[in-house]
Amino acid sequence: MIKEKICKYFEQDIALAVISGLKKGADCEFSKVTVRPFTSNDGVKYQFEYTVKAQVKHKNVSADELVGEIADLLENYFTQCMVYGRENDYHINCFNGKIKAKTMPPSKKVSIRAHNKKKEYILNEGEDIDFLIYLGVMTKDGKVVKAKYNKFRQINKYLELLKTSLDVLPADRPLKIVDFGCGKAYLTFALYYYVVKILGRKADITGLDLKEDVIDYCNKVARDLGYDSLEFQKGDIKDYDRTQDVDMVIMLHACDNATDEGIVQSLRFNAKIIIAVPCCQHEFFRQIGNENLQPMLQFGILKERFSALATDSLRAQLLKALGFDVSVMEFIDTEHTPKNIAIRAIRSGGFNRKEYRAYEAFRDYLHLTPYIERRMKEENILK
Repeated sequence: MIKEKICKYFEQDIALAVISGLKKGADCEFSKVTVRPFTSNDGVKYQFEYTVKAQVKHKNVSADELVGEIADLLENYFTQCMVYGRENDYHINCFNGKIKAKTMPPSKKVSIRAHNKKKEYILNEGEDIDFLIYLGVMTKDGKVVKAKYNKFRQINKYLELLKTSLDVLPADRPLKIVDFGCGKAYLTFALYYYVVKILGRKADITGLDLKEDVIDYCNKVARDLGYDSLEFQKGDIKDYDRTQDVDMVIMLHACDNATDEGIVQSLRFNAKIIIAVPCCQHEFFRQIGNENLQPMLQFGILKERFSALATDSLRAQLLKALGFDVSVMEFIDTEHTPKNIAIRAIRSGGFNRKEYRAYEAFRDYLHLTPYIERRMKEENILK
């Protein structure tokens, strides 16, 4: 688990890593571990130097073993790791299996390039990517601005999610895509660029947000870039209407029941793909109850987290019952936002009674009356 959470900090070449801060009560003879890369006949390897009082011990590992070795140290013995890399420095803290990381500009020269550690993106540094240059993520010569590197990675993670979704959509006509709650629209512009400029598809893409100044700005950017089939409109998810069917609906960080409204609207539009990254889920915190779960529900923070997971579980299960193939995955790194669960639903069939019974059983076990179910019944999506 720790390995999965920290691997992203080692996608770059590193000059040094220092693992320190012994956990209270840790049964460990060494007080600090220093990691340095070196070259060998087998390529780049890493030397672990264990400080034992006035002495040191060494161990060499391969590039493939690096992250696992550090994860084991953080899981069992230490609370922090300082990574000095080519692109960023990271101060990683690990407490009770939870990872928090502070990102800083690189401070040490990296002389060894780990050729097999380079991350391949859909959008790559050095390319002339017009919207990234316009929005200040890249310089005019295609170099990613250091302060915007996390945004650059976020955009690529988003496009990776789309890449594995778009294949199911028809190839013989323009696509119709709606982005609810688009905000400043970094990801909406990325969507247009990927679909239209990289894939060469025709697409009618609409971004929707409540803030008029944001909508005006985004429309200006679209005009300046010549993104002719991208438009932004001011409006609320619940009140937004469209006469034509929609191929894909995206809603990122729509708060609380706004995600439910977006899903309901997506079903009204006969959307083939729904991608949602929910946020600020409060509905079930006020409802959830089961005496068998009291050892957990008695603690507010645990109840809050479980309520959020239950909300997404019921949304996903309800979509499965309505004939969608559903995946739940990490959207972006937790260093950007803790609201990082993405629900991707791809229509594949009709109503599934067995999956709906599973939804009802879980709903009733937790004594819940979901807003999304009521809205679906009001719209005759559920009978």
